[in-house]
Amino acid sequence: MEENVKRNGKKKLSVEEKWRIYQEASSPGAQVGEILRKNGMYPAELSKIRQLVEKAAKEELGRNKYRKRPVKVDYDEYEKLKFELAANQKALAEMSQEYLILKKKVNLE
Repeated sequence: MEENVKRNGKKKLSVEEKWRIYQEASSPGAQVGEILRKNGMYPAELSKIRQLVEKAAKEELGRNKYRKRPVKVDYDEYEKLKFELAANQKALAEMSQEYLILKKKVNLE
């Protein structure tokens, strides 16, 4: 129990306690002053909890859970892939040139 006590002797609230207090204070007709006294809190602390809840809700609602996350690749793998890409681009350019030459030959005949 002592690990939940701050240096100034006040109890450090758990996440569940903060959520309960937030819900209790947000209910219609709630006596906020009474709730704060019961839990040994100041109005500024409840305001901070409300700000945190709002911030977390906005972050969660704004998050795109279907977005692809960037894939982490080590440096050696990256260099290997970079080299392969350059080789493939060069081969594609050569094939494009050959295709154009063959197309010209076919059209001339």
